[in-house]
Amino acid sequence: MAGLRGCFFLAAAVGVLLISLALASSATDFDFFYHVQQWPGSYCNTKNGCCIPDGGNPPADFTLHGLWPQYAACRPSLGDDDLLVVQNDGEELERKKCWPEFCSTEKLRLAQISDLLGDMQLTWPTLSCTNKENLPFWSHEWEKHGTCSNLGQHTYFQLALQHQARYNLTAILAGAGIVPSGEATYYLSSIRDAIAEATGSAPNFACNRDESGETQQLLEVYQCLDLTGTRPVNCTLPKSGCTDKVKFPEV
Repeated sequence: MAGLRGCFFLAAAVGVLLISLALASSATDFDFFYHVQQWPGSYCNTKNGCCIPDGGNPPADFTLHGLWPQYAACRPSLGDDDLLVVQNDGEELERKKCWPEFCSTEKLRLAQISDLLGDMQLTWPTLSCTNKENLPFWSHEWEKHGTCSNLGQHTYFQLALQHQARYNLTAILAGAGIVPSGEATYYLSSIRDAIAEATGSAPNFACNRDESGETQQLLEVYQCLDLTGTRPVNCTLPKSGCTDKVKFPEV
């Protein structure tokens, strides 16, 4: 009997080990998260404009774009969607990948995030006129980025919402005298310093141009979070392409 019991415990231990190894091998390797928020005023005042679900008005606040796993350094790769590094004459020099994506075929299940949907409707709406409904937008974010996060669906969306609520970018910038304006321009360094002082980490940015095509404006703020998705850390990759001074247009 003792021998059988020993064999049973040995088999159980081997089973646990195999499950652990399987889970470890399925985990996605990445270094930090980008928590990305976008400014509706800059998104909407372009030639393409914006479309709000249910025909509402654009929010006068930063909205969520996504929570994206990232590599600390881009990696050599041959995928079609990877970042291209090119020479000045346009000849392709190197192809690299800076983030994992579409790590599984798991689809978004609304039942798993039902208690979050009210907040998501308010703070994570689609602004695109291509998909005028929120569900395709949320599904895309989960399938492309969430499946690589090593998080369950509820935790993935909840962490993104919690970070946005913890650090209200609109209020942070207003506290530094940086408010939406039809005329004023602001130094990007002032925007970075205001967010860094409030959150403890310096963000990165993406910019676009207004409908005239002449003026650069702040479009997105990239904040870096650690692998738990809870602690801000300094970003290690350049992500700007913005001029020294940008507009922060009214919504």
